[in-house]
Amino acid sequence: MGWIDDVPRPSDEAAPGRDSVVEAAWQRLLHTEYMDTELVRAAYAEPLLRQLHPSSSHQDLHFSRCTGNWSWDIPFIMHLPGGRYLVAGPSRSQIVGEADTAEETVALVVSGLPPGCGPAIVGGRDELDRLDRAPADQIPVDDERRSHAPDPTD
Repeated sequence: MGWIDDVPRPSDEAAPGRDSVVEAAWQRLLHTEYMDTELVRAAYAEPLLRQLHPSSSHQDLHFSRCTGNWSWDIPFIMHLPGGRYLVAGPSRSQIVGEADTAEETVALVVSGLPPGCGPAIVGGRDELDRLDRAPADQIPVDDERRSHAPDPTD
């Protein structure tokens, strides 16, 4: 538990809706003993982060705009000695900032969200890239985008 690969994925037979996949991942993190519960609760309390797909690795907290594989375009949170936090990303070489509290840390992540960052989609990076490239008048409205499963013929 806790690795990026330990998250629910849409099945080939019946893909769950975005809300159920994302919420299940959040609930797992909220109830995992090794996680910093204060940090996870602060992130979950932020509506802009709660709509993203969360995961953890070595107690780092990651967020993705898709549920299949990872978008890797959202800042993530690492722990520092002394109970402090470091927000980096999207790549590990990009430092957003350091913070003393979970709430300050969440605010740093929010400040680094990509423009137009919306709810995570059910699907992988390929589907997200396709939607990101689509003209504005061809992007599904939120309800359609949330429940859209990738087309295996794409």
